[in-house]
Amino acid sequence: MKKLVIANQKGGVGKSTTAINLAAGLAHKGKKVLLIDMDPQGHASLGLGIGTEDQQTVADLLIEDKCSIKDVLQQTYIPKLDIIPSDISLAGAELKMPQMGREFRLRKKLSEVSGYDFLIIDSPPTFGTLAINSFVVAEEILLPIELSFFSLAGINNFMDSISYINENVGSMVKHNVEISGVLITFFDTRTKLARQIHSKIEELFGRKVFNTSIPQNIKLKESQAAGKSIYDYDSNCSGALAYQNLTQEFLKRCKHARN
Repeated sequence: MKKLVIANQKGGVGKSTTAINLAAGLAHKGKKVLLIDMDPQGHASLGLGIGTEDQQTVADLLIEDKCSIKDVLQQTYIPKLDIIPSDISLAGAELKMPQMGREFRLRKKLSEVSGYDFLIIDSPPTFGTLAINSFVVAEEILLPIELSFFSLAGINNFMDSISYINENVGSMVKHNVEISGVLITFFDTRTKLARQIHSKIEELFGRKVFNTSIPQNIKLKESQAAGKSIYDYDSNCSGALAYQNLTQEFLKRCKHARN
């Protein structure tokens, strides 16, 4: 099972959109996928039409010792795609989690999970206990970046934070997570600044930058409001075609990594 976290310290870069549509894209390709929503905003859950009223969520999984994966797992409307949902209750989970081993709560609970080809985590846009729980589970990071000055400015801090987690937390369980892919979102290079930022990102990350980029496309937001993946909302729009290409490129990279 390949374990991937989609993360960026900056919000509004298409993190949850990518989590939803990469997970859905892999499921449409016949892969068995578990999506874990670790963002208190619960956007990945909402974007797939998943409700949490009267349901246990990832917050319960992290807080309660007796809560297990089977208690929180929900099937989505997409065959082969399951989800552990989130909602605003996760915002208070950091205060309620047991102090002992709190950074490894998710890792410990997921040790009982099997039968999936991919595990994808939509992480929160902050580096607190919730994010650390995500990083000590995942083997690789997919970093979505928009072509803005603030996104570029935050890259060094993001990489420093990952190094800190690897050295001070991951090392306790001999675990290391690295950026394996960089995805340009809200792609638009009509301005000089955007072109400069794009060049700088390629200079920093080289082959880790996906050939596929995600364009600005209102259909992506509309699909989330409808509780559907972009493929099931409008399979012919530019957003759907881009995420389809990303899925294919991602699978190709996975195949090459195994060889």
